[in-house]
Amino acid sequence: MNYEKLMGYNPTSYGNITNSLGQEIEFLEHPLRGDEAEVICVCHELKLAQYSTFFETDDMEAEHKEYEPSFQNGVLFIGEFEA
Repeated sequence: MNYEKLMGYNPTSYGNITNSLGQEIEFLEHPLRGDEAEVICVCHELKLAQYSTFFETDDMEAEHKEYEPSFQNGVLFIGEFEA
């Protein structure tokens, strides 16, 4: 997903977390499709954005961190799985 183009739409934020790698991940609503699209995970520091495969943020924000989002080598991972 094109980070610059996405941010140009000024999408709505659902909130953010700091993951185990110290990355601040912001959860965004799709600027055109709204909540009918998967939540978008963004790391502003890395200028990366990608669909999360989730429609809500609860599991990604849970304390057990099983579904914690992170960007590794430019790719979004949810927990230990590539999104």
